[in-house]
Amino acid sequence: MIRPMSKVQVLGPRRLLEDALAFLQGQGVLDLRTPALLASGASRGALHCVPLREGEQATERALEKAVEDGEQLLAALPAAGRAPEEALPLPGSPQFAERLQELAADRRRLEERAASLREERQVLDRYGRLLAALAPLKPSLPLPGEPHPVGLVMRNDRRALELLEAELRRLTSGNCSVQARPAGDDQFAVLVTVPRTHEREVTALLFERGVEEIRLPARYAGRPLVEALRLLLSRERDLPGLIASAEEELERFSARVSPALRRALREARDRLDRLRALASCGETQHAFVVTGWLPSTRVPSLEADLVRAFEGRIALVAYPPQPGEEGDVPVVLENPPALRPFERLLALVPPPTYGSLDPTPYLAIFFPLLFGLMLGDAGFGALGIAVALVARLRGWGGPAGRDLSAIALACSASSLLFGILFGEVFGNLGTSLGFHPLLLDRRRAVLAFLALSMGVGIVHVGLGTALGATHSLRHRHLREGVERLGRLLLLLGAAPAALALVGVIPRAVLAPSLAVGGAGVVLAVTGGGPMALLEVVLSLGNVLSYARLMALGLASVLLAEVANHMASAVRPVAVGVALALLLHAVNFTLGLVSPLIASLRLHYVEFFEKFYEGGGRAYRPFALGT
Repeated sequence: MIRPMSKVQVLGPRRLLEDALAFLQGQGVLDLRTPALLASGASRGALHCVPLREGEQATERALEKAVEDGEQLLAALPAAGRAPEEALPLPGSPQFAERLQELAADRRRLEERAASLREERQVLDRYGRLLAALAPLKPSLPLPGEPHPVGLVMRNDRRALELLEAELRRLTSGNCSVQARPAGDDQFAVLVTVPRTHEREVTALLFERGVEEIRLPARYAGRPLVEALRLLLSRERDLPGLIASAEEELERFSARVSPALRRALREARDRLDRLRALASCGETQHAFVVTGWLPSTRVPSLEADLVRAFEGRIALVAYPPQPGEEGDVPVVLENPPALRPFERLLALVPPPTYGSLDPTPYLAIFFPLLFGLMLGDAGFGALGIAVALVARLRGWGGPAGRDLSAIALACSASSLLFGILFGEVFGNLGTSLGFHPLLLDRRRAVLAFLALSMGVGIVHVGLGTALGATHSLRHRHLREGVERLGRLLLLLGAAPAALALVGVIPRAVLAPSLAVGGAGVVLAVTGGGPMALLEVVLSLGNVLSYARLMALGLASVLLAEVANHMASAVRPVAVGVALALLLHAVNFTLGLVSPLIASLRLHYVEFFEKFYEGGGRAYRPFALGT
């Protein structure tokens, strides 16, 4: 059900407004609204919106900057364990901004050190044998000039090496040297020495020819190549320990800073929310008013807490929603614990409007019913129960996962029940286990299964129409209520008339049923006008949509039967069994997805359309961050 809500006004001396907002934020129950006179712009008297003073505007900007910088720093920190926390200055203060800059610089320094060490290790991992081959070589030029050495990686191809050397001699007028040593079965380590004046031309040539140049880490820049190679190789044993030490230091830094930073960011966001909430408040020269919505059951406790906290200096006035305010009232659903998981199924549609109907109880009944009618296999149902219990016991997905596992349990239990009624355990495998249909055999009684599906559709659509008619008449929307009542009578008359025509029930029922259906058409046209005839036809079409229950259920059982036949028909037996298990797994997956989508569609399109009024407003109380 939808909880009754109350509109409240909190009033008190202007000097206590900030304290009152901090108190209301701590209570976390009031969904703030701008006072009606201020929101409409009709107020011309003493009441006006609370402006932010110059100091408060500066504080707001400082807090926004603190949150932005703090979130960036927090996102850059690695996950870490527990450690003594660092005390941070007040968020929004100059000291906090300075400390954030210092922490960001420390983080960059630690991260750059670890990244530099990892880069060295990557070079060694990639070029280890090549570096070892290059280390003994010495750069030299046959002619005068400042030598510029370049380390290269080439495939073990003497012809390619000779062509490269010829190109380099042409480019440098013969003033170059090319020294090569094997580095494994398929590679050469090549040391090319050219005059520094030809450095750019040689680099461009190597790039054009696709020759890979050995790139050393930045920390070795400026050192002679051979010296850099020897230093890098000498650090090979030390690098794993150095990397681990650098990463541990970064993790210790994160463990020391992250908790305090998260707490400071929560405090900054809370202070920002209080400053921004001022815009929703009204004030006079001496008083303030804070307006909002909260569940009616919480009004007495909030009022008592206000009296205690402020010793009667702040008052609370509450009254029910007025006509025309339904669209502004936030919606809070309140259902028994067993039904609450099914509130998750409403997340795909807008919340119901305040004062309308909460469809959760009907979802809790019909969603598992339709799902089980389609899957309808005791084996798959038992397997679904096992998976849902494992997910629930292991806490997969947190609170949302717990709710979804509860829905899965209900749907799997429904599948298990219908599987017993249909005598199905992984298709026709149940027959060999002594299972026999208690209600009908879906594989053979196709028309009976279709009749069952259509009967469920008539009940489901009829219930939705009855709920819509009752709601309309209760709220004195007489023409709409009469039109919906007419559609309900049409359904009540059409069902027995159809059964009488096919001979399921005596034909004597046909005339009264047609009379009831005709009366329904007259009522529908009376309430909704000629266009109501179209709605009447659509209502009958909605019922026909439930034929998909039969189609999906029949497809599932036939696919399971094919899998069982494959196990006995394919040779060798192991291959047949493997193919059968694979097909059963596919069938189980389809049996979860297809009924889920079909059941949701039948609810959202066929059922909800009869009574559901979406467009409600979510309840977002003014509360402290978590």
